Amino acid sequence: MSHPTPPPYRASAAVAFPQIADYADAFIESIATHDMTIDCRNDVFEIASAFGRARFAPRPAGFDLYVEADDPGALNRLKHALVGPIGFIAARESLDIVWVGDHTDPALPDDLRVLTVEMIEDLTPHMRRITFRGEDLHRYDRDDQLHCRLIFQPRGTVEPRWPMLDHRGHVVWPDDKAVPTRVYTIRQIDAAAGTLVVDFALHADPGPATRFAMEARRGDMAGVLGPAAHAPKPAAFYVLIGDETALPGIARILENLPDTAVGRAFIEVDSSADQLPLRCPANFELRWLFREGRPAGTTSLLPDALKTVAWPSDLHQAFLWGGCEHAAFSAIHRHLRHEIDLPRNRFILYSHWHRTMTEEEIIKKGAEAYLPG
Repeated sequence: MSHPTPPPYRASAAVAFPQIADYADAFIESIATHDMTIDCRNDVFEIASAFGRARFAPRPAGFDLYVEADDPGALNRLKHALVGPIGFIAARESLDIVWVGDHTDPALPDDLRVLTVEMIEDLTPHMRRITFRGEDLHRYDRDDQLHCRLIFQPRGTVEPRWPMLDHRGHVVWPDDKAVPTRVYTIRQIDAAAGTLVVDFALHADPGPATRFAMEARRGDMAGVLGPAAHAPKPAAFYVLIGDETALPGIARILENLPDTAVGRAFIEVDSSADQLPLRCPANFELRWLFREGRPAGTTSLLPDALKTVAWPSDLHQAFLWGGCEHAAFSAIHRHLRHEIDLPRNRFILYSHWHRTMTEEEIIKKGAEAYLPG
């Protein structure tokens, strides 16, 4: 005897926001980077994800949101997928998004997986590879979504603290005591074997992620959420550019490109000792840029190198993927938009870090600290 399918959980929000025209495109672009498929129909954005279905509808003085999922935890996760990017992009506006509909208790994110350190390997003086082991990692085994958020538990933790998502789509922690989290590239993954590899750039002024990597021992615990962040679209000519923080992503992209791919890659590191052997298509030029002791985030090596690129006449056949410190990110973005006029859908560029701000400070300030200056 078949059982009827339970009705989905639903919620909606109507947000008054007169400045919506200034933010709508940035909202949608940010939401899309979090593994969301978006289809615009009559100025209404239909959103599909592994967690459920959603809708974003701008109107003259605000916007409407709608979410629908098959279980309470997924409903909260889907709300977070909207509220998180919108709240970050419009942090200065202090938007109050009030949901009506099904009210669900705080729940662990559906995509949370628990990892333990299995192997540690120093690739260069400033790059350490950690192989994690975990179960049910198949959702992370994607070539189109490269990043994840790692949650670092203190060594010896018996009762780990994991973030939960409440009915507002906000992150809440047990007893309001958070543990550090950071976004990293998944360098390699073998879901069948239960392994996930992350390469950590070791900075001179270590934050919580670098300290975790520097002090890591077999058996240390971490969590992972995601995946997110797009890989390059198919192109006739590629440009890959970044510092140490983008090196794992560039290496993974190069490995996945077809052997016939054509392009150039620019990677900034401290010195020749930080070079890694990378697999490149035969028609790809790889150029290492050395700071030679200058502090990371203080040079113009990457923007200057980008100016040497001979772009194809049809820019819709090109694609750039990159990530670096915020100052270089801003300079590269200005060059692409104002000097090259590269179409916005033909590049993916990340401000992976900020030389004078922590991630917590960036999140608090919002898009002003992240978007190109």
